[in-house]
Amino acid sequence: MMIADNILLQRLRDEVGVPAGEDERLTVKLAAARRYVAHAVGTATVDDDLLADCIVSCAADLFNMRDARLGVMDVGDSTVEPFRISTDPLRSVWPKLRAAGVLTGGMVIA
Repeated sequence: MMIADNILLQRLRDEVGVPAGEDERLTVKLAAARRYVAHAVGTATVDDDLLADCIVSCAADLFNMRDARLGVMDVGDSTVEPFRISTDPLRSVWPKLRAAGVLTGGMVIA
């Protein structure tokens, strides 16, 4: 059983601080995150709560990438302080999956 889309949407909204009613972009990012995470997990068995956490983390990263064109994000209030971020949409997912015992990403040896 997978956690319902409306619950994932609410969790993502809480994660990125977007008010209710602005769901179109969040929904697009959730759909993309589902596909990325599904490919990362592959045939491994993952609890629904962990899978939901990974999907929301990935969707939040995808959502925030708009503010980090070419991997650089301005994080300063009144001063410009560029902050380089990874362009990997699964950067927050890999350690969670590894912690759960799912060998994926760069940790897999064929």
